[in-house]
Amino acid sequence: MPREKATRPRITTPVPRWRQVADYLRDGILSGQFPAGQPLPSEEALAGEFGVSRPVIRQAVATLTGEGLVSVRRPFGAIVRDPHARPAHAEDRSLTADYAELGAAEWTMIGKPVYLRVDATAAHADLLTGTYIGTPMLTREALYAHDDRRRSAWLAVPFPVAAELDAPWQKRSHLPEPAEAYRWLAEQGHSLTFQDHVRARMPFGDETASLGAKPGIPLLVVSRVCAVAGRPAVLEETRVPADQSEFLYPMTGGPSSS
Repeated sequence: MPREKATRPRITTPVPRWRQVADYLRDGILSGQFPAGQPLPSEEALAGEFGVSRPVIRQAVATLTGEGLVSVRRPFGAIVRDPHARPAHAEDRSLTADYAELGAAEWTMIGKPVYLRVDATAAHADLLTGTYIGTPMLTREALYAHDDRRRSAWLAVPFPVAAELDAPWQKRSHLPEPAEAYRWLAEQGHSLTFQDHVRARMPFGDETASLGAKPGIPLLVVSRVCAVAGRPAVLEETRVPADQSEFLYPMTGGPSSS
């Protein structure tokens, strides 16, 4: 069934033409006029419909790409993305009895971990209460793949915390995988509690390439703080493109027993 031709929008000033085109196309995507999975009309067709040049159309499409509403695939053109679609994969963030993430065995490490000494930023200090800005930290970062998905896992322990716990990692400055670190702490008789902080941000640096993030798609960032006897001691951060996975947090509830 052919798409019903919409009334040609009137281009006015002072709003830039590319923005007016972008607004019109965005409304069409959100209303379903331009179906998800289908290409937008060609640059030539849109330029003729709006009475503008092709560079104006390119700028409008670039705006929608940055918003995650379309993805440009050659030779097909600008393909409409479903703005309300759920990610294809759901990951349970629960920990097993030995502190491993459910499904962690399905992920394969790409290359080798990178070990660095970094100074705590204001964001790190905010999560690791008792750690000050500039405090040196042991860190470990690794990249993992599963099918067509990628994720990065970053682990940090402040040097003073590692020394106080007499952790074996401080001697060789090589942190183990998170589950191994948690198991060692538990084996020493420490009481462990966990809290996740979930946020979204746009990728920066080489994250776009290393994680295979599409233009306009933010990263889902989960910062898991492990507290030892109530003191925040270990910071684990997982980063994935937000259109690839959603995280599940099983919870129980019921009448209070008190």
